[in-house]
Amino acid sequence: MNTDGHDAEPILTEPEPLPSLFVTGYAVQVVEESIVRLLFWTELPPIAGQEHQVRLQARLAMPEKTFRRLVSEGRKIGRNKN
Repeated sequence: MNTDGHDAEPILTEPEPLPSLFVTGYAVQVVEESIVRLLFWTELPPIAGQEHQVRLQARLAMPEKTFRRLVSEGRKIGRNKN
């Protein structure tokens, strides 16, 4: 784990336990010139006559540079599986 502008890896801490959210979809939005926002949702099946829904689970904003690193890491994982 690297952070922008720092050579050494920082110590990862978790003062309060964070839940792991299961998601089935996402959208990428460019908010400003250098800010990207990711929206994550879970699809809900129709229950008791309700319409098909998607429920927003998380919204993350990050610098474009961080988003590009995230996409790059995802591609590496995909290549290693094949």
